[in-house]
Amino acid sequence: MKSVFSNCRAFTLVSEIVKPEGVDLRPTPETAVNIYTPKDAFEATVVSKRRINDLSSPNYAWHIVLDIDGSEMQAYYRIGQSIGIIPDGRFNDPVMNHIHRGLNAKIRLYSIASASWGDSWDGKTVSVCVKREMSEDPETGELVFGADSNYICDASPGDKVRITGPVGKSFLLPDDPLDHDYVFVATGTGVSPYRGMLIELFNRGIERDVWLVFGVPYSTDVMYESEFRHFAEAHSNFRFITAISREQKNARGGKRYVQDALAENESELIPLLKKQSAMLYMCGLKEMDNGIYQWLARNNSNLISLPEGIDAEAVQRLPRDAAEWPIIERTRDKERFLKETY
Repeated sequence: MKSVFSNCRAFTLVSEIVKPEGVDLRPTPETAVNIYTPKDAFEATVVSKRRINDLSSPNYAWHIVLDIDGSEMQAYYRIGQSIGIIPDGRFNDPVMNHIHRGLNAKIRLYSIASASWGDSWDGKTVSVCVKREMSEDPETGELVFGADSNYICDASPGDKVRITGPVGKSFLLPDDPLDHDYVFVATGTGVSPYRGMLIELFNRGIERDVWLVFGVPYSTDVMYESEFRHFAEAHSNFRFITAISREQKNARGGKRYVQDALAENESELIPLLKKQSAMLYMCGLKEMDNGIYQWLARNNSNLISLPEGIDAEAVQRLPRDAAEWPIIERTRDKERFLKETY
């Protein structure tokens, strides 16, 4: 068995992303929400954990598999939903973690990173992608730990973890997923739901075009890289593109972000996104919102509409805090342009 400290560039867990022989895939379940609440949480068991970015990365990101056998959530969660994790132990200690006292005992939601079959293919597990949150108190210099992320990242196989959920109805694959084309855009751990979506789409045999544009500061921060490259090698209809902002330059000589990667490929992407069957998903840091709206405006995309008196050229000059951005956000086609940014 591979060590949990294996470098993600060195191997691909094909058994988790490609259906084993003899396994029949169950239909996508109906959408269920809040089966488990904070007052009625389910006690899941940690099955396994592994680092999913390069060991040299200063960001510690883990893929954690939880056993939910016997729960009502089994076979009733969908990729695109989230589960809540209730922290406990030393990271929930107000003495040790006094700076974040307001976070203690708070539930944090994490996007599900596995298709509804789970990494075990029988629906008895659910997986999450979690990055440790750490910072320094600006006044004292003390190291501050995110209570929930460090709690779950510290968990070991066999440990019990209380979970809630599933949560969310607005970031799911369509009910007829094989009849659509997809452009997935992510930054950081916003890539989590796309792992499960790709597993579902390719194991069901999608023949339409699928793109994943993934942005991180450094190449060592790319999560699930070997899995995504496996899909790219196995499926000619899948394009996997990374935007490494601190290592790469855009056409103007600045940092290369996801919107720059989209612009570099717009001769293919814009015609694709004009199709009524095409879906655009955006998940991750809210900082990418404006850049992607500007890219869509420059290309007269039908996924957004511009406020009266504002043309595509003016959108390019809007400051980050302009009042027009919320208006543009409200005009997006919510059936075909789905987003979860934070």
